[in-house]
Formats: sequence, structure tokens, C-alpha cells
Amino acid sequence: MADVVVSEGGDGEGAGTVAESAHEAAVAEGAAAVQAETAVASAEEAAAAAKAALEAADANIASGAAVAAAQQQAEAAAASAQVTAEMLMDALNAQSSVISTVAERLEAMQNAMAAPAAAPRAPADREPAAKEPWYYRKIGGRK
Repeated sequence: MADVVVSEGGDGEGAGTVAESAHEAAVAEGAAAVQAETAVASAEEAAAAAKAALEAADANIASGAAVAAAQQQAEAAAASAQVTAEMLMDALNAQSSVISTVAERLEAMQNAMAAPAAAPRAPADREPAAKEPWYYRKIGGRK
């Protein structure tokens, strides 16, 4: 702080002016001291705010790196999911093809079974005997 030296001269107007000037200088000196204290407090607060901002920036950088890593993992997972989906579609198409083939074969088998067994035989050239021959009875064990 600046020192103020006041010297008193003679009586009169100059003495009043010197006293007023001294008073105003003392007031200014006090105001400057208050402003200096306020400036010191503001500087401390600014330093604390700058420190907090720096810590927040570091946290933002760290979270940005985490977001970038998560994005890379998400992209890799999406690519893997795409490959899996394509493989699943191929498997479903193959399964559908097999089911269609089995259904066609089943239908063909049902159609074959439903078809008449054999065409009716044409009548024989001669009529069967009224009595079966004796040798059939011997072979079959009948009398």
C-alpha cells in the first residue's frame, strides 16, 4: 500500500483542500485494499474453477474414449450378428427345402398307395376245375 504524506501549510483554503485530499487518498487506499482482497479471493475462486474444469475435461476425455471403445464393440457385434443372421437364413432355407422334398415324397407315396393295386385280370382261357386235383389234396394234407 502506498504511504500518503500530508503536510499542513498555512491557514486558509489550502489547508482544507489538503485535509480533503488526504481524506480522499485514505478512502481510495482503503478501497484499493478491499479491491485487492476481492481480487485475491476471485483469483483463488478462478483457480479452483479452472481446476474443476480441468478435471471435468479429463473425465470427458475418459468417457469419450469409453464411448469410442463401446462403439467399436457395437460395430463388431453388429457385424457378427449380420453373419449369424445370414447363416440362420441359409439354414432355414435348407430346412424348408428338405421339408418340401419330404412332403413331395410323402405325397407320391400316398398317391402310389391310393392307386388301384393291379388292373383286373382278364378271364382265364379255361374255367377252373370243379373238383381240385388229388395231388393238391396230398400236398396240403387234406383228404
